[in-house]
Amino acid sequence: MPSAANILLIEDDASLAANLCDVLKGEGFKVTACNRGDEGLRRASNDECDVVLTDLRLPGLGGLELVRQLHATQARLPVVLMTAHGTIETAIEATKLGATITCKSRSR
Repeated sequence: MPSAANILLIEDDASLAANLCDVLKGEGFKVTACNRGDEGLRRASNDECDVVLTDLRLPGLGGLELVRQLHATQARLPVVLMTAHGTIETAIEATKLGATITCKSRSR
């Protein structure tokens, strides 16, 4: 049986992060969570993760810059960018940087 994927979750909304962690862990994934973009970049660089789930708007380092820096050193690392504040331009830029973008509820 293959080992569970290691997911790095970068989300500054504590309630949303807790809910996502619960769901992902319930599905058998290993989840490491942090709430700042700069901390997420450090963890992705130092810890082994198979995928990054990140918010667009983060303290320390925004989601697009995080994707840019992650893919500069780990081009094959899958990154899913989540946002309630997306625009077509943001989606295009994120996609060009190699991320997948998804919209989340605006009820924050």
